[in-house]
Amino acid sequence: MRSALTIFFLVLLISGSGCNVINPSESIPTYVRIDSFSFVTKDYAREGSGSQKVTSAWVYFNNQAIGTFRLPATVPIVMDGPGDVNIIPGVALNGLSFETQYPFFSTYDTSIAVAQGKTISITPKINYLESAKFQWKEDFELGIGNRFVEVNSDKAEDTSITRVTDERVFEGGGSGYVQLDSKHPSSEIITNDPFTITQGKSYLELNYQGTTSFVVGLQTTQSGNIVFEYIGGVKAKDSWNKIYFDLSAFTAKYQTGSYRLMIKTTLDSGLSEGYVLLDNIKVVSF
Repeated sequence: MRSALTIFFLVLLISGSGCNVINPSESIPTYVRIDSFSFVTKDYAREGSGSQKVTSAWVYFNNQAIGTFRLPATVPIVMDGPGDVNIIPGVALNGLSFETQYPFFSTYDTSIAVAQGKTISITPKINYLESAKFQWKEDFELGIGNRFVEVNSDKAEDTSITRVTDERVFEGGGSGYVQLDSKHPSSEIITNDPFTITQGKSYLELNYQGTTSFVVGLQTTQSGNIVFEYIGGVKAKDSWNKIYFDLSAFTAKYQTGSYRLMIKTTLDSGLSEGYVLLDNIKVVSF
């Protein structure tokens, strides 16, 4: 008869073997660190400013999805050998926390070797796709004002947008400026000429700063009637920021092909004065 001690060691041996079969040792991942993207402007005359705000990355390894990551991010990749990494840039949709792949930016492709337990830092370089169409731009660089007019110039309490060239400018030689006060508590402006937006993906990009909120929208004419819709709002922000608005729902609803951009600003509750600065306004589509 086996001793109790022998039986005890047999049980431990069997139990240990069983654990190794059920829970095999996990592979140690290689970590890819992405702090930010580097945006490269290829043709300023066509594309305008290279100021962008990429806030997320869709990461693939050898065509297999690893996940979506808010930046900055450390991405674990389990790999048996060297392979290809593809990184798709994403932005915050309509200024909200929902992230979406930005369709007009290129994908960053690179190759990495196995570095188990180590971190490889990558700064993906991206640019606008050649197929992106810049349907309308206003960067306030020309010294002839800007291409906005008041929606209702007879409305005495409304004010328009002016060009400033001092320390308030975001970049370059000028920015747009809307000043509000108790006598002029609102501003509703519209592009003075219509422009084309093709059906499919279309976005509005802009840089902004201000002490009060504003909304952006589109106007078009359908069957002889003027129709418009304010698509999204922007909260006050005391430092320059970048925002992206999806215009596709409006252009799909009103397939006229010709549109005008609208921006409406009002004093937030409790304010007796306020302002909004704008720059690098673009409508981009395919």
